[in-house]
Amino acid sequence: MQKEKHWMIYGANGYTGELIARKACELGLQPTIAGRNREKIVQLASELKLPFDVFPLKDVNKIASRLKGMNCVLHCAGPFTETSEVMARACLKSHTHYLDITGEIPVYSLLYDLHNEAKSADVMLLPGVGFDIVPTDCIAAKLSKKMLDAKFLSLAFMGLAGVSRGTLKSMLAQAPDGSKMRKNGEIISIPQFSKSKMIEYKGKQLKFHAIPWGDVFTAYHSTKIPNIEVYSFFPGLFTNALQFLGSTVGLFKVPPLLHFSQFLVDQFVTGPSELARQTDKCYLWGEVQNEAGDKLEIRYETEEGYQFTVDSSILAVLEVLKGNYMSGFQTPSLVLGNDFIDKIPGSIQKE
Repeated sequence: MQKEKHWMIYGANGYTGELIARKACELGLQPTIAGRNREKIVQLASELKLPFDVFPLKDVNKIASRLKGMNCVLHCAGPFTETSEVMARACLKSHTHYLDITGEIPVYSLLYDLHNEAKSADVMLLPGVGFDIVPTDCIAAKLSKKMLDAKFLSLAFMGLAGVSRGTLKSMLAQAPDGSKMRKNGEIISIPQFSKSKMIEYKGKQLKFHAIPWGDVFTAYHSTKIPNIEVYSFFPGLFTNALQFLGSTVGLFKVPPLLHFSQFLVDQFVTGPSELARQTDKCYLWGEVQNEAGDKLEIRYETEEGYQFTVDSSILAVLEVLKGNYMSGFQTPSLVLGNDFIDKIPGSIQKE
């Protein structure tokens, strides 16, 4: 008789974590929901009739004791730059597979540094099982398979309906570090909005700006392509505002100012509405090029970003519970295949 496998959603009191918990219940799943806010976790667990736990992310040994018996954890508590390492280290101690929904390069780098420890513990570290970075990682892997000698990879997306508190708080923490790209295998920094690319969308040429998206780190491990750039489209007013603030973003390096800004986010930001999640779409584009100048591109349409994250993260967990895992640091396309994007409802490859 096969032993029943248990899993946990940590951060279920947050915007995305709660959406995932509710969807899991709709599918008849029974995750343990957990987080740091006792009142919200108890209330949600009572409503959904789910087992729950409440504990802070401070002591690795204490967290590991709470993870005992869990096959995997879906970590949804941001800012991930502050929460991922302690959770990942606890997973190594408890022999629990670690999945998260981050898109932050520093987190990917940190988890990659734990690769050998994870291999020794036979634990998988699989960050980015949501919109950050499943669709772009799968597109990168598809393109790499079609052009084996590709040396340049460009990825782009548009259409995010809005951001959650956790996402915006993470963006504020990373803002002083500028944007990122990979050049000849190395990640380099460039000023925010200093690099742009014109990409066709529905017959129009739109200006996309380079951003520090997670694929700058992960796509190199998925494809071995040494030069990687990721772009996103922003409304003109938004772009102008960020360029205006460019000289002041360094202030977010001062902890009290950063924490105050994040406090304001908690008070005034809610995330996309249910209508936006159900009706909006995201559009993705990818292109590879070899040294001879040959190019290949792929375009996709997907669900709204947060809805995509809900569906893809649960599907990723189910794959792990079925025994589909690889120990150590991994990327979605390496473990789940480059066709994983096609398994998410609403994902359509465009001509």
